[in-house]
Amino acid sequence: MACDSIDRGSSADCDNLPVGGTEARLILINTNDVLAYTEDSDGNITDIELDAAATAYEFLGFRNDMKGIQETLTPDVGPTRFKHTVGLNIYELTQVQKNNIEKIARGNLVAILENRGKNEDSHEVFGKGVGLQIVPGVIRNAHENGGLYVLSLATPDGEGLTEPKLPQTLKITGAGTQYEDNLDFIDSLLPAS
Repeated sequence: MACDSIDRGSSADCDNLPVGGTEARLILINTNDVLAYTEDSDGNITDIELDAAATAYEFLGFRNDMKGIQETLTPDVGPTRFKHTVGLNIYELTQVQKNNIEKIARGNLVAILENRGKNEDSHEVFGKGVGLQIVPGVIRNAHENGGLYVLSLATPDGEGLTEPKLPQTLKITGAGTQYEDNLDFIDSLLPAS
């Protein structure tokens, strides 16, 4: 007996096929700064409430620098679970950025990633359930990739933690198009310039 049953199919819209890859922008939020998520009946995230003193942090790169990976995990007992992974490149080699990377390496984070296409389903939230932590390994090799930092954040391994859902779509309601409303909401989470 299955714990859940599908309730709809899928068809391709030949005029609006998804565009592969992601935009070169990743938003990271400390999980302990998130007070609540609001979802609609389809599981879209319609609001993220942060602690009053908290902000999100924006990481920018080039082309496909930001990566989102989704895996299914079949545990020994219970339903199928998921692993979320995001990758990002950091080009700044300053001491301030090194200090920041050290904090990322010690943190537990939620990420908002933008897929290409600039449509209502472009923004996804990774790590909502248990957060993302740095994947151990080489993060910088001065002789490869121009010496930049290459970080991977993922659902923690070996701690028995998994995500109950795939990354959820961000759908904020506002006065513009869905895509514009999402961008405005994300910008509102960032520190004031």
